[in-house]
Amino acid sequence: MNRLTSPVVFLALLLAMVLMPILAHADNVVVGVNLLNAPDKLTPDEQESILNAMQAAGVRVIRMGIDVDRNGDEKGINFAERVYAHGIKIDWLVNLQWPKGTKAPTPPPGMGLWRNPPLSTSDPDSFRAYFQSMLGKLESKGIVLAGFELGNEINFTANADFPLPGKGKIFGLDDLYHDPEGQQIARGFTQYMKSLAVLKDIRDHSKLNQHTPIISAGLAIGNNPPGPSWDKRVDGVAINATLEFLRVNGLDHLVDYYGVHTYPPGNGPGTNQGAANRLSRLENIVFTECRPAGSSSGKPCWLTEWGFGAAGNSCPVDDSYRTTLVREVRDDFAQFAQQGRLKAIFYYTWQGQIHAPKEDRFGAFLCGALTESGRLAISPM
Repeated sequence: MNRLTSPVVFLALLLAMVLMPILAHADNVVVGVNLLNAPDKLTPDEQESILNAMQAAGVRVIRMGIDVDRNGDEKGINFAERVYAHGIKIDWLVNLQWPKGTKAPTPPPGMGLWRNPPLSTSDPDSFRAYFQSMLGKLESKGIVLAGFELGNEINFTANADFPLPGKGKIFGLDDLYHDPEGQQIARGFTQYMKSLAVLKDIRDHSKLNQHTPIISAGLAIGNNPPGPSWDKRVDGVAINATLEFLRVNGLDHLVDYYGVHTYPPGNGPGTNQGAANRLSRLENIVFTECRPAGSSSGKPCWLTEWGFGAAGNSCPVDDSYRTTLVREVRDDFAQFAQQGRLKAIFYYTWQGQIHAPKEDRFGAFLCGALTESGRLAISPM
């Protein structure tokens, strides 16, 4: 009997030794959710209702902005303190700053896009004063953050270095050096690096957050390679090209992780073809530049937005379609996590603005309850 079982035991131990590093990679992934609700628009009871529901669902990390309004009201900081008291940490979506009086341009009618002022006009000196003050206020309340993520979707029309309407092109790396519009966008990326350097300097000298990771801006258009845009009025820069350009300009010395976004296509849920298409886009468009920690050719990624919209607009929600998609894509994410290339995923979103005319169908929390797809999306890897 011993002669038969000993090789089996040996093989089992050998397999465990091989798998342990892989499982450790997957277990080490931060799993969180975006929170959209602006705290200054919520009553204390509404805030508590949301936070209690998140805590009950096992949420331990959220991605959100924290701000002081133009009148100096600190409701955002007070809400962050309330979040922290619930045992939930924040990946702080940090705003860039512009010279006083700068206004965001208004998108053309009917385009439904949000805009910040041009990245090329952002002001690192104003950012230093803003970020130093904000972090000091948060640390005075004992708050340790999950991450600092500077800016959002700077490679897309949220950055007004992109004209609207554009020419319907997703730029590649060469365009940032040789195309006139691409050169203007590149100037914005270079200016962005100056504020990123300020953030790192302040982070490194902070009292409580010296080891809080820095994440580069979550990058948009995670389904699109260089070439024609899906919309002839809209331009962008491919994720790969953006990261390659920023790396040449010193990105890897300033951040711990790269921020990326993707909203995978929902065609063919439960089919081999649909699953293969989604995995191919993740490998070739979203996570191509993501590398294991310690690599000389890049950093691991934080996926700070991903999600699927639920079918229809009625309650109770028909969640079967989305549940299938979430399960499939989570399996894909696990592959990149096992390779050490993916270190965080944040589902978009917990729920939409609660006083909006209709619910955000991307919400994990719909029709007054956590959906099955939402439960899967925010479960540990």
